[in-house]
Amino acid sequence: MAGAFGAASDDPPAKQWQGIITSCEKLSVSKDETVYRFVLEPRFAAMKHFQTSRLFQHQTIPDIVAAIFKHHGFSGVDYRFQKSRSYSVREYVTQYLESDFDFINRLCEEEGIWYAFEQHEQHGDVVVFGDSPEHYLRSQGLPVSYRHHVGLESVGTEALFNLSIRHNPIVEGIRTADYNYRSADTDLFAETDNKQSEESADNTVLLGKQQHWGLHPKTTDEAQVQTTLLNEANLCRQTIANGSGNVVSMTPMKVFQTDVSFPEAPDGWLVLSMEHSGSRDTAYSHTFTAIPAQLAYRPERTTPRPHIDGTLPARVTAAENCTYAYIDDMGRYRVKLPFDLDEWSPGGESRPVRLAKPYAGPEYGIHFPLHEGTEVMLSFVQGNPDRPYISGVMHDSAHTDHIPADWNTRNVIRTWANNKLRMEDLQGQEHIKLATDYQKSQLNLGHIVDSNRNKRGENGEGFELRTDGWGAVRAGKGILVSAQNQDANGKVLDMDDAIAQIEQALSLAKSLNKAAQTANNHNTDEETQRGRLKDALKDLKEAGLIQTAPAGIATATQQSQLHTANENIHLVSGNHTDITAGQSLTAHAAESLNLFAQSSGIKMQANQGKVEVQAQNDELQLNALKDATLTSSAGKVTIAAKEEILITCKGAYIKLSNGEVEIGSPKVVRVRAPLVVNGANGIKHKISDFKQNYSGGYIIYDEKTGLPITNLPYELTTENNEKLKGITNMEGKTIMAFTDKPEKVKIDIQKHSSERKRTLYFAGVESMDLYLEWTENEGAQ
Repeated sequence: MAGAFGAASDDPPAKQWQGIITSCEKLSVSKDETVYRFVLEPRFAAMKHFQTSRLFQHQTIPDIVAAIFKHHGFSGVDYRFQKSRSYSVREYVTQYLESDFDFINRLCEEEGIWYAFEQHEQHGDVVVFGDSPEHYLRSQGLPVSYRHHVGLESVGTEALFNLSIRHNPIVEGIRTADYNYRSADTDLFAETDNKQSEESADNTVLLGKQQHWGLHPKTTDEAQVQTTLLNEANLCRQTIANGSGNVVSMTPMKVFQTDVSFPEAPDGWLVLSMEHSGSRDTAYSHTFTAIPAQLAYRPERTTPRPHIDGTLPARVTAAENCTYAYIDDMGRYRVKLPFDLDEWSPGGESRPVRLAKPYAGPEYGIHFPLHEGTEVMLSFVQGNPDRPYISGVMHDSAHTDHIPADWNTRNVIRTWANNKLRMEDLQGQEHIKLATDYQKSQLNLGHIVDSNRNKRGENGEGFELRTDGWGAVRAGKGILVSAQNQDANGKVLDMDDAIAQIEQALSLAKSLNKAAQTANNHNTDEETQRGRLKDALKDLKEAGLIQTAPAGIATATQQSQLHTANENIHLVSGNHTDITAGQSLTAHAAESLNLFAQSSGIKMQANQGKVEVQAQNDELQLNALKDATLTSSAGKVTIAAKEEILITCKGAYIKLSNGEVEIGSPKVVRVRAPLVVNGANGIKHKISDFKQNYSGGYIIYDEKTGLPITNLPYELTTENNEKLKGITNMEGKTIMAFTDKPEKVKIDIQKHSSERKRTLYFAGVESMDLYLEWTENEGAQ
């Protein structure tokens, strides 16, 4: 549709506009005529009637505007962009409950882009976008005549009738600031200064300053561009001209010169807006508003930005085949907004959106990943639709709450894979459960129940730590395991009862030591244990393990138990120590085996089989204060010796040696039996042949300090390739190696030992051939 001003003739109209009719009124009807009022607007104005909500991602503002025009069927000849600078790619732009017309106007105002309309006979009205004085519409015609209107109309002559100029104060400068969490240390402050430094400059026209926050720049360069645009919008309105005339060629965003010079506009005037008038009986005229053409025009930011108060629902999305939460390196999610009807690739439905958390800090905080389909609530920084963040997570009918109504006393954290922390507040059943389904590993504290809230057994109280997999309890400074009752406010390492009991046991050992010493038996090494108790175990001054229980300690296994110590094992009981074996009871000692009974004696009995007592490399002594009885209930008694047998009592004796029998007595020798004397005879008796054992070990020192090296891992290897592994004790000693013949035993210092590069030497035992050698590939040997 076209509208025009012109004479009632076949000549082309003097002024013509093309567009669409957006309003039609019938004003009056008579016999002679019907009067109508039509509103003719550019095709662009039709976008006022298209309101929608949608997202644009990773596009510049010119690209977004072009996309909307194409969506409405505009071709490349219906609009034109003229750009003097490159535009930043907007990560995320939201059109929220806005018409396309308002949306485009808002974006252009933010980027300092203006637009005007050109009239083409073939293409109709064409929208021209520009951002620089270079893009103003210009013509090469003569200057416009300025003829002040005095009431006399000059028919056919185009001229300006009047031109009034208004001067406005401007601000001294504009400051902007913002914060970008992606580069939190980047200062996004920018400012402009309109003060002139020349002495002749008049700065009295400068009035006040402006400060803006939240323009949402990403970099300092973007912040400076935004600040400059705001300042240019202020400067271009310092001088405003209002006038009237009938210049047909005058149009918005077109520069005109006058035949009268104006110092405010040495490059002419830029028309911003016009109002045309004319009728059958009134010649065409117009009024207009203009600014000096040397200034960069920036449209005022009059189109309001949508403001979202409250929240919007959304759903977390993910890329294809993503089993777990789809987050980026900054812990951000992608979401699908309910008003967004466009199709996006999976995981690309939105910009990365941050999740507000109750606690956060550098490399620490609270994190519970959100999985695809989870409903979230979006809030918006300053209500800006372009700046969403997840402020809450919701359950819905498709993703129900994990706590039903009848569990209103439970506090539960349960993850996607059913890892959970449960805290029950039900009176009388208070408990905490920390569990994972993997190998059913659980820690239960308090009232221990099953999934139906039933108590697990009559004694289902206290705590339970269980798993179907392996378990380990470690404490680098020591462990106290106690069944002693203690107030909850008591000391953590209160072990007074245990220490008192151990000291009592050591006192008993000390007392028996005195009795054993009197009987020429060996002492137990209770002094060493007393020192360890004082220096290491009490209050766990060193890494030790203390177990105590007032009602007893029991251990059981279907296989074997191993108790080992690098130094000593002490067993002390106040009453009885009982050892029972279903088959054999074997005790080996590298040095001596000592038994001492203070009051009730020692009994050794074998119900079946022999009793053998041997001193394989030394004497055998059997002594009794009173009678000594040697009997055989159903057999014979044989006494044999390789060299000599001597039986004596109060000076009388019988001596068997060298095949002879010698009987001597200081008194009478009585023979109360018939005496038969025959020729010489003898009995040979087999004498046991005892095998020789050989033994030896190492003592490892540090050559620099001369001190023994303790806790050093090593491995002993015999000539039969028998390997013995261990750790040196407090004196630097290894365990003893035992062989049945003299042979070499090699020591190897373990690879991972920090002592590998030290110089070592040893002190061995003469009965074994021990040696030390260095092997580059294996360590010290």
